Amino acid sequence: MNYLQDYVNALKMVVLPEQKTIIVNPESYFVYVSPLLMEKNNVLGIDLSTATYDSLPAIQQISESCIQEDVECLKYRQIQQYITSQNYDGEIQLYLKQKTPLVDPNIDQAVGVRVDFFPIFSLGHFKPYINNHIVKYDNLGFTNQRRLNLELTEIEELIIFLLIMHAKPKVVTHHLNIIMHKDTAVSTVRNIIHQQLLRKFEVLTVEDLIDKAIFLGYDTILPRIMVEQFSIRIV
Repeated sequence: MNYLQDYVNALKMVVLPEQKTIIVNPESYFVYVSPLLMEKNNVLGIDLSTATYDSLPAIQQISESCIQEDVECLKYRQIQQYITSQNYDGEIQLYLKQKTPLVDPNIDQAVGVRVDFFPIFSLGHFKPYINNHIVKYDNLGFTNQRRLNLELTEIEELIIFLLIMHAKPKVVTHHLNIIMHKDTAVSTVRNIIHQQLLRKFEVLTVEDLIDKAIFLGYDTILPRIMVEQFSIRIV
C-alpha cells in the first residue's frame, strides 16, 4: 500500500480548476502538480518522476529554499505558512503558501508534503484588525494620493511591507538581508523605523505606522526591490 499515491489519487477526484497544489515526496520530487500550475508554467506533460521545484519557471529561483522548507516540514511534522511570490512573464503575484506534512498513519511517518498556494490581494489580510482610531486619518482627509507624496527609499518600502505582516525588527532584518543581499544590523532597522518612517508617516508608534500604511494603500503594493521570487515564513 502506497499512502502517498493513494492520497494523490483521492486529491485528483476533488481538485478544483483554480487550485494550485503540489505534492512532493521526501526528496522533494513531484508526485502531483495541479492542472492549473502545469498550464501556467507551460509544463504540460512533464515527467513528474524527475521534476522538482526548479522545473516550474514561476518559482525556480527559490527552488533551493523550497526544498529546505520541505525538510523542516517533514522533520517537525507541522503546518508551515509563507508569504511567497510567483513570476509569470515578469508579473509578480503574491501568494500564501501553506505546507502540510502528509503522515502515513500505518507507519506513523511523514511520507510527503502538500504545498498549496492561495492568492493574496492585500497584505492587510494579515493584520488581525485595524484599530478603531484609524478613522482619525480619514478625518484629516488622507487619501491614496497622499502616498505619492511620501518619498520612501527601497529599504523603507521593504520594511513597511514586512511590518504590515507583523514581522518584528529582528525578523524584518533577516528577510531584508536575504532579499537585498545585505548585512544590515537590527539596530539599523530599528533606527530606520523610529527615526525615519515614524517621521515620514507623521505618527508616534509602530502600531500607528502600520495602521496608517494600510490606510494609505501600502498593503496592496509590492516594494520596488521585490522583482525576484521570494518566500517569507509567517507561521
